[in-house]
Amino acid sequence: MRDAFGGAFMIRLFLVFIFIYMFFTAIALNYAKAFKVKNKVIDYIEDHEIIDMISMPAIEKEKMESYFEEKLLGDLNYRISKNSMPCNNEDRREVYCENGIRIIQLTANSIQANKLGTYYRVDTYFSWNLSFMRKITALSNQSQSNRTPAGIWVISGETRTIVNE
Repeated sequence: MRDAFGGAFMIRLFLVFIFIYMFFTAIALNYAKAFKVKNKVIDYIEDHEIIDMISMPAIEKEKMESYFEEKLLGDLNYRISKNSMPCNNEDRREVYCENGIRIIQLTANSIQANKLGTYYRVDTYFSWNLSFMRKITALSNQSQSNRTPAGIWVISGETRTIVNE
């Protein structure tokens, strides 16, 4: 009987470590994907030298959004719901806030003499959710809240300064 208990305990312990390993692997892969999306957005803005995204022509804005839809959201399978993002429609500097990508247009002032022109801060988000924990806690007889452990993390980066000559 003692050997059977020890074997079952070792299997449970092994399963716990497998779940922990899977959790950290999933977090690392989502982080890497969000980081890659941020870099591709920054590269797009720098390559096309977008000076003013607020007064951008409609055709250029459509090209940018189709690039985001095709290359980032399609090929990389990156998408975060807008409910999880801190989009602020009243902020005039925020020029794009969709699908886990947030772009804020910044202009250098006289204090920042090394940054003359326009540059952008790009934020990408990734979320994690432990929905299986709700099922595990439901197995116990204790009544606990039905909240699922979850979180959202942000990765930020800035473009180089884009100068209108």
